[in-house]
Amino acid sequence: MNMARSAIVLVFICMAPAVRLAAAESPREAYLRLAQAAYDRGLASCEGQVEEWRRRYKPTEKTGYIPPADPVWLANLAGSLYDLTGRDEYAREAVRLLARHHEFKSAFHDSLRSTRPEYARGVPTVTDFFQLPYFARAYLYVRGASPMTDDARKAIQRSIAESADFILYHAEWGPMNRAMLRAEGLMLAAVACPEHPQAADWRKLARVTAADSRGQWSEEDSMIYQPVWISSLIRYADLVDNPSLYASHTVSHYFEYFLRLLSPAGMIPDYGDARWNECWAEYIACLERGAKEYKRGDLKWAAGRILKDMVPWFGDAIDVRMGIALADACRWADDTIQPQSPTARSQEAMDDLIGKKIVFRSGWNSDADYMMLNYRDEGPYARVPRDYLRQTIPVEEEKMHHGHADENAICLLMSGGSVLLHDGGYRDGIPSGRFGAYRADYFHNRLVVRPYKKHADQPLFEFLRNSGGYCPVRTEKIDFFTSEDVDVSRTRLMDDRLGYSSDRVIVYVKPAGLYLVFDIVTFHKTGFYTLATLWHATDVLYQGDNSFVTAVDTIDGHALPKTKALLIAFLEGGDRKSGVFDIRRHRQDESAVYQTLASHYHAGHRETFVTALVPHRRGADTKTILGSLELLDAKIPREGIGIKLTDEQGVRYICVKEDLAMGVLTSNARPRYTFDSGRVRYGPVETDASFAYARARGDELSYLATHMVKVLFDGREVFSSRPNTFWLQPDGGPTVYGLTKWRMWYDTVPRRHSGETPG
Repeated sequence: MNMARSAIVLVFICMAPAVRLAAAESPREAYLRLAQAAYDRGLASCEGQVEEWRRRYKPTEKTGYIPPADPVWLANLAGSLYDLTGRDEYAREAVRLLARHHEFKSAFHDSLRSTRPEYARGVPTVTDFFQLPYFARAYLYVRGASPMTDDARKAIQRSIAESADFILYHAEWGPMNRAMLRAEGLMLAAVACPEHPQAADWRKLARVTAADSRGQWSEEDSMIYQPVWISSLIRYADLVDNPSLYASHTVSHYFEYFLRLLSPAGMIPDYGDARWNECWAEYIACLERGAKEYKRGDLKWAAGRILKDMVPWFGDAIDVRMGIALADACRWADDTIQPQSPTARSQEAMDDLIGKKIVFRSGWNSDADYMMLNYRDEGPYARVPRDYLRQTIPVEEEKMHHGHADENAICLLMSGGSVLLHDGGYRDGIPSGRFGAYRADYFHNRLVVRPYKKHADQPLFEFLRNSGGYCPVRTEKIDFFTSEDVDVSRTRLMDDRLGYSSDRVIVYVKPAGLYLVFDIVTFHKTGFYTLATLWHATDVLYQGDNSFVTAVDTIDGHALPKTKALLIAFLEGGDRKSGVFDIRRHRQDESAVYQTLASHYHAGHRETFVTALVPHRRGADTKTILGSLELLDAKIPREGIGIKLTDEQGVRYICVKEDLAMGVLTSNARPRYTFDSGRVRYGPVETDASFAYARARGDELSYLATHMVKVLFDGREVFSSRPNTFWLQPDGGPTVYGLTKWRMWYDTVPRRHSGETPG
């Protein structure tokens, strides 16, 4: 580095403000200041990173030309800051970096050009589609600035043109971030070089490629790529001056989706290809734009919440790429919109067709209870783009696209500020790491099934693992509802290849602050099967026969709060085996707590696992908690399963019907069920309900039931639907008088005295 350059860097370092939030700052002021600080750090480190690239870069026929990325990111941020502030020093640096970027091609041997057909017209300045839109946009920011000379303009436009033309050799498409960035880059190139002979083709291909994303659902299921996709859509719409983007139901859906997923950690939880707290600045930019376009204070609040938690987390590690997104947030923010904290609690995020995620939460503060369930499959849409990916690039180890085998998995559990369960993280190798890291099913907090029998002495992880290839499954929501005491979800995974389906029922018992997880497997093919429920942590603090206390103290080397631990109690014993095995997840060593069972099953057989997940103060004695939980098997095994929970608030009964088709009569008359055909007894509770909850305290009984005809407690009827006439029958059959199932009913009644019921 020469002396003049050193002096410039020193000035910027001295001017850089501390990385913290000032109380008097507006959000736009904070975003701008943080972006400027990121620029200063990037300016100080860029030349060293380039020198490191020169030292390490060894071009080969396989890798081709890979120029350093840091100058592109820094040039974009410099140009963006010039656009926001008008300061010539930013424009001067952007012009310098852009005009000289083509010089890195000297490191690529001419002898290698003939080995790559895409270099037939020459080696482009920018070979990465991720970088082209940032390179071209940086030029547009500064093309009218005083530091821009004619020679610099010609060099930059030449670099943009050859790089845009290079995209035509691999014009990837589909509703996903990789394609949208290509469309954005091509359109930017056409704007930057309007007289170029290829400009019309760039525009045409940009419109064709962007059409797959505009008004469509993303084919990706990834926490880090969806905000990249949305922000690229936003920039593209701004570029072509088309504000109708925000009238699209799909775009408004994703803003709401991000809001509903927000966790007590102040960020969107990991799902699919993801790393802890990554892309936080992109989420802020998207939420700020959503708040502006839809005039929504809750989106504004969410952007502020992410900023509040992520700035201390990253501190001096807020880098240039984060600064780019923060500069966009500054550009897009409307500070006249007043932040408004959301009030919703447990809810779907966002729906049961596209988002396929459910969030259980006690509130929106940093110490709230929070659980996120992901039951997203590939989905029955974007079929042609999904097939194109499969046939073009190696994606056999992922759910299209960037998704994991995390169907019916709990991706995040938090309580009291502590992370108690988290997701597996992104791959550490291409196309995936060892054993499919970290996309395969055994890296997730879910039930895993194999179509053969594990030997009693065989280690479970050795038995479960394979190459990590993704096995397509289908999922659907069976039910979700909230109530005063319990929030309940039931989601189903269907594996046609292996021949089973699995319902995961999660019951969030809010007064007790615990979760009951019922995994109910139905076999559709006769044969040997091995089943295992897996729960991952960094530390196993206690291990009993069927209970474990675990903690997550770090994620990817970052220390986490240690206020709480998690009791994992397997409430069914018998032939099941429990234990722990070592596993590597999220680029760190962890432990997997499991319960497993191997047996031979006939088609129609069912098997169940019941797991209690109990957050508690770290170091507390869990014996009382374990003593409060009791398994209630139904009168006839595999009809229903229940839990008795005893605490200072009384006795609670949580009752789950295993077979939802139980009670359907062979006669084709309507209604095709009766109370007697579907009744199941769980201790003192007897009902045909799909789910029932009862709390007995003193002489008072509170109950809730769903999809039921009747509810009995201690033999006394506390609810019954009313009789009705059903004259419309198949094939003109005779009139039937019967009772219909109600969607849901809840009430509080005397425990030992008769009283009027809705029937």
